[in-house]
Amino acid sequence: MSHSTSSPSRHRWQGIVKITLIYLLLAILTVFFMLPFYTMAVASFMQRDALNSVVPNLWPNPAILDNYKVLFSRTLVFAGNPLNTTFLRAIVNSIFLAVGQTVPAVLLASLVGFIFAKRDFPGKNGLFIAVLLTMMLPYQATIVPFFLLMVKLGWINTFWPLWLPWWAPAFGIFLMRQIIAATVPDSLMDAAAIDGASLLTIYWRIILPLVRPGLAVLGILNFMNSWNDYIYSNIVMNDIKMFTTPLLLALFKGSQIAIPEYGILAAGSVLSTIPLLIVFFAFQRWLVSGIMSGATKG
Repeated sequence: MSHSTSSPSRHRWQGIVKITLIYLLLAILTVFFMLPFYTMAVASFMQRDALNSVVPNLWPNPAILDNYKVLFSRTLVFAGNPLNTTFLRAIVNSIFLAVGQTVPAVLLASLVGFIFAKRDFPGKNGLFIAVLLTMMLPYQATIVPFFLLMVKLGWINTFWPLWLPWWAPAFGIFLMRQIIAATVPDSLMDAAAIDGASLLTIYWRIILPLVRPGLAVLGILNFMNSWNDYIYSNIVMNDIKMFTTPLLLALFKGSQIAIPEYGILAAGSVLSTIPLLIVFFAFQRWLVSGIMSGATKG
């Protein structure tokens, strides 16, 4: 009897210990992954001398707002030279770039994915394989041809080179094709077709509402990639008034003739993270739903 009564108690304590260890591990990992963000936030309120100190500072003493004041000054100055632009302009450029790239990419990728998932046409499988093969091509191999083509088109210092090539992303087409194939039943499309709905009507009024979580996943990933893009933006943008936040902040990392401004870099990084957080929390419900849906159906 004593053995039978102690067994449930022992299992209960084992469960409590297991859950405690899991939460402890998660807490440690959370602190580990949040440490860079904490360091960035602290550095944004520190003076240059404190940042260059050998002994690391875990708290700004004293805390200053000079780095943020520099960013929001009417004209940024680096190494004694005016940059003829503002950080606010760079933020606006980044928003313009990210929105102009994300919205068409989500719509076109979902439309093409819908065609691949639910329509039959000659060469469909071969064309889909060709789309997948473009995902395996390293971007370094396309930089030089990309730049030469943009020069011939006269698109340097415009947003078109950063918009048009990414309006039909291969990964987005693949993702939406898989989601639509697993989510939308053929019977629903057949019923809509019998009622006289056109292909675009089916796509707009049936497909898009059903795959909203997948659209959120694709939209957030695309927005983050375009917001953080540096390589392609650096290739086609040489007018400082067209600079996005990554390009502008890169100027403050220093050079052979200028001292790095780590405090300004940290302050700019903090501010440039805020729009990403807003987008993430705005679509968090659909993002989690899309991930869970893909996990259960995969």
